[in-house]
Order: sequence, then structure tokens, then C-alpha cells
Amino acid sequence: MKTLLLLQIMLLCFTVGAAAEGDYSITGTSAGKVKLGMTIQQARRAMRDCRFKRSSDGEGLALVSIACGKKRVMSLFAGEDRYESPVNWSRTIEFIEVWDSRFKTSDGIHPEMFLRTVERILGKVKEIVITQTEQREFITFAKERRGISFRTYGGVYEFPKVTTTKYEPRSRVFSIQISRD
Repeated sequence: MKTLLLLQIMLLCFTVGAAAEGDYSITGTSAGKVKLGMTIQQARRAMRDCRFKRSSDGEGLALVSIACGKKRVMSLFAGEDRYESPVNWSRTIEFIEVWDSRFKTSDGIHPEMFLRTVERILGKVKEIVITQTEQREFITFAKERRGISFRTYGGVYEFPKVTTTKYEPRSRVFSIQISRD
């Protein structure tokens, strides 16, 4: 009887752990409970314990930031033009950027992961591109994931080129972006 009870407790712990991990999965259409195509209000209901507030990026794009506790988790873009305006809760999510390292792809890639480790999973770096406006760096690997792109910092460029395959040894995934192709 004790063995059966112990087995049931272990199974329950495994089930609860697996459910919690599911809340942090990144796919080509979602990050945890937040999915492309849902409204910001639906996302807020799905993540009740988190705070949603208006934010912006360096280009003045109207975003919605999600923070859980003191940790910034992700940013959402829902086609809103003016960051000075209040959040329109009925707008549909078009883009998700994940900052929190608890969120992982099915093969374990997450923000803050070393690029050299990602290369073991997705193959060699095909290209790192730096944007002219904000100096953001986007990295692609031999194996690509539909709907998922990676931001990084630390590419090593030969002036005046804006692309490279080289990066600083301690470079990491800065964020993971999810959007429809």
C-alpha cells in the first residue's frame, strides 16, 4: 500500500511539473499561454498574475509589456500606432518578443543561452545581421524554426559590413521573437 501511495505521489509531482513546463513553451505561434491572434485582453486573462502596461521600443512602436513579479517576461505588438495612447485591449496580437529565460523552445533554446550552445542544437550560424536604425542584431542558424527568430548582441563585424557569422565568445540569445512568416 505504501509503495502504491508513493508511486501516486511521484506521478502527481511529475504531472504538475510537466504542466508548469508547458506554461513556458515557445512555439512558432505562442509563448506559454499567449498566442498570436488572441486579443491583448485574452492574454491578460491567461496571465492573471502578471501586469500588462503600455511600452515602446526605440523606434516609438506601441507595445504592451508583460511583467510577472519584478521580472519582464515579454512584449506584445498588436498593430497599435501611438504609444502615448492607452492599451486597446481588443487588438489582436501580431508579434511576441520573449525576454524571460524560463521560456524555451521544444529543443530547449531560451533567452540568455550562449550562442555556442544554440549552435549545438540548430547548427552553425548562417548570418548575424545588424539593423541600421537601432543596431539590433538578428541571428539565423543552419536549422531554422518557422515563426521564430532570435536576437543577439556581440556580432563581430568588419567595417562597413552589416552581416557576419562571427560573434564574441560570451554572446547569448538576447530575446526570442514569434511572428507569422
